[in-house]
Amino acid sequence: MRQIEIFYHVYRAGSISGAARNLNVSQPSVSKVLRHLEDQLGFDLFSREKGRLIATPEAQELYSDVEHIYDQIRMLRRSASNIRNRRGGHLRLGILPALSLSVAPELIARMRQSDPLFSFELTTLHSAEIAKDLYERRSGLCIGYEKFEDPRLRSFHLGEGRFVLVSGDAIQQDKRRIDSSILHETDFIGMRETGPLGALIGDVLSTQEVEPLEVVTTHTYHMALSLVRKRVGYAIADQYTAFSHLGTGLHRYMLDDFPTFQIYANVLADHADDELVDHTVATLRSILNEFDETISSLVTPHP
Repeated sequence: MRQIEIFYHVYRAGSISGAARNLNVSQPSVSKVLRHLEDQLGFDLFSREKGRLIATPEAQELYSDVEHIYDQIRMLRRSASNIRNRRGGHLRLGILPALSLSVAPELIARMRQSDPLFSFELTTLHSAEIAKDLYERRSGLCIGYEKFEDPRLRSFHLGEGRFVLVSGDAIQQDKRRIDSSILHETDFIGMRETGPLGALIGDVLSTQEVEPLEVVTTHTYHMALSLVRKRVGYAIADQYTAFSHLGTGLHRYMLDDFPTFQIYANVLADHADDELVDHTVATLRSILNEFDETISSLVTPHP
């Protein structure tokens, strides 16, 4: 590990002195480790030209692997430091990007209000990554749109969401509900998403024989709603994205001819802390229920 660290910093700094300065060690110690590494490898890593160290072709080939390993070492050190300094409970939370904008911050805020010593590690991931992330224990609990029929996992139903049509200009006055026919042969911002929501949107539009003009295809809701804000076209988003800060100032309409989608929390069946799982699931259900009530008040006309 020390040899990897020395090689990494000499390569980046281009000098023994620069590497020593970055590592806060003496120049002779850097030179000694570097020479020992070259002896073990059986080839030179650097040549000296006009006072600078120039990486050899062999060093350049080696560097990409060393960079990856060094990043892993840094992550290991950071994880060890976090564990050492942790004062309370901890949850490694994996969540879909769409739900990370509003649901995740609210969950973290509420759980830290109930226990200020509680800490989180938050990762955004796609639907196809959830099971693997749990199997490899990179996340302790993941929130997504699918229930897993797998004895190694437990799934908890949290609630259901709706699809929302988002536009830069008002489509109709005094109504906040609409059907997808408005999209037929209309400029549209499509989402290139392989997850269940992307597939569901495509299936519904096909069934309804609605053919929008997909003028832009993007991979993120952030970009899609930014394009809507520029009046490039309409977009379809889940309600949590549409009514997050990304949708502020835009016109949002519930799509009445679209089905709802389900939201689940998933954990390993042998998760070590059932009390933590139950508390997190209960908090998530409360958040989603309140979110639904808030959106309902926004889209239902007042008498």
